[in-house]
Amino acid sequence: MKLPLLTAAASTLFCLAPNAAADLTTYNQDFEAADIMSPTALSDVGFVVFANVFDSMGGYLYGYGTFPAPNGSGAFSDVASGSAGAAQGTQYINAFSDYNNGDHANGNVIEANVFQEQVIGAGDVGNTWTLDFDYLKSPNVINGDGNTQTIAFIKVLKQSDGTFATLALDTLDTTNASTSTWASGSLSVFIDPSLAGELLQFGFASTATNYDDSGRYYDNISFDGPGGQPPTLTAYAQDFESLDMMSPTALGADNWDIFANVFDSGGGYLYGYGVFDAPNGGAGFSAIATGDGGPFQMAQYLNAYSDYGNMDHGIGNVINANVFQEQTVGAANAGETWRFSFDYRKNATVTNGDGATTTQAFIKVIKVSDGSFATLFLNEFDSTSASTNAWASTALDILIDPTYAGEVLQFGFSSFATNYDDSGRYYDNVDFNVVANPGFGEIICLGNPGSTGVGSFLTVGGSTTASDNNLILTVDSLTPNSLGYFIHSTGSNVVYNPGGSAGHVCIGGGALGRFNGNVLNSGAAGTVTFNPDLTSFPLPGGAIAVVAGDTRNFQYWTRDISMSGPTSNFSSAVSVMFN
Repeated sequence: MKLPLLTAAASTLFCLAPNAAADLTTYNQDFEAADIMSPTALSDVGFVVFANVFDSMGGYLYGYGTFPAPNGSGAFSDVASGSAGAAQGTQYINAFSDYNNGDHANGNVIEANVFQEQVIGAGDVGNTWTLDFDYLKSPNVINGDGNTQTIAFIKVLKQSDGTFATLALDTLDTTNASTSTWASGSLSVFIDPSLAGELLQFGFASTATNYDDSGRYYDNISFDGPGGQPPTLTAYAQDFESLDMMSPTALGADNWDIFANVFDSGGGYLYGYGVFDAPNGGAGFSAIATGDGGPFQMAQYLNAYSDYGNMDHGIGNVINANVFQEQTVGAANAGETWRFSFDYRKNATVTNGDGATTTQAFIKVIKVSDGSFATLFLNEFDSTSASTNAWASTALDILIDPTYAGEVLQFGFSSFATNYDDSGRYYDNVDFNVVANPGFGEIICLGNPGSTGVGSFLTVGGSTTASDNNLILTVDSLTPNSLGYFIHSTGSNVVYNPGGSAGHVCIGGGALGRFNGNVLNSGAAGTVTFNPDLTSFPLPGGAIAVVAGDTRNFQYWTRDISMSGPTSNFSSAVSVMFN
């Protein structure tokens, strides 16, 4: 899906006559049978048009429609030919602005919509309906693009109360489509019970003024749903090695999106823009980078940074740039824990200095079902102070609440920067997956890979009730038959490669206690388990008892073997609050 990250976008004002309730029906159209000379060729196959007109500042002026879609009138749409590829046959639809509206010459903005519409029936509930299509930008240049924007969309409007509020929306930005190579797009909507009886529309839209060019070709349109599966979260993994770092669409093609929010120097919200496909290279947002990878990051990784193409940097406004993936949460995901893990490092190149820049990784859930785009869940990691010469790893977890079904989950990276201050952070080995046994507590960091090729992982079980005195710490994926012991503290600072270790201490910043009186052997299975006595936690100043309300952070130190010989390493670190 393509949805605003933090703020709601203005919804198109379709004023439409309600229809009688009926189930959705499949629609397929390749335009080959359409009579290119007939003025009713498009309306005969169900297309209609509607326009909204805005002044140059975005103020709404008026709307008109819904009317049958014209063919060859100079307004909205026509059946076209001459630029089809092998898969497009001969004919396709050209969707464009209403050039018959004289407000083009007055500097007003015409939003022209060419679409199909159906009413959702009770029998559609639980199905996912999908719109598939091919698209190409018209190669014909007349007045140039100007500020024209074009999209494909699928949406649901609330007709039952006469408001026509947007209840669901999925879009694909076709503004920068190729003029020579056809591409394919797919949009979908999950029909939850609240959408029964409401109006579903799918089609194509443009916003243009001053008679700027706006034509986009679409073909092989398929709207289908019966028998489809409801949405569900799907695993994602990316190490960026197979992506073409020379391709400007390498990240967008891998479903990375971008969105920006802009604030004044006092934190007041000014505006937002997106969602767009993530670029690869250029002044804004993201690029595939190379040259600073470690042994486990290999050659390529993601560089996420501010939108330096936004001139508001120069006037002291703050750009919040987001680079992310998004999926729809399914009802079947309720009760699952999903984990977003990644490696990170700070770009060592200094251009203007950090200034007040902050950077984050995040996983969140956005409420799209009511159009509010309110944040239902947010888990963040602050990568601002990442090392410029050592990679580290961490993870963010989310427990899927049943109320999240049908809403949008996003995971990715963000920055807040102004005055063109440096903001680049490298990320690699991105993984999003369900976790069978997440254990208690919150992950502080992940362990660096050791001789097993993966990082050792600490899981907290037993009970976090202090009076039960039954905390169970388990670490797996250790080097077999290696010795080690647990450490604990109240701090969560990262100390990189202490004493030449292959790993990082992630619980620095507080008094560090060592359970070195309980040295453990990982055995042939590479696993250790420890049940610490909560009444006697070792610290340099003497043992303490853990009580309700305390938070302790745990990690495991172990002997390890590297290519250069014996070394040490550390497991993941977990923070536990006791009750």
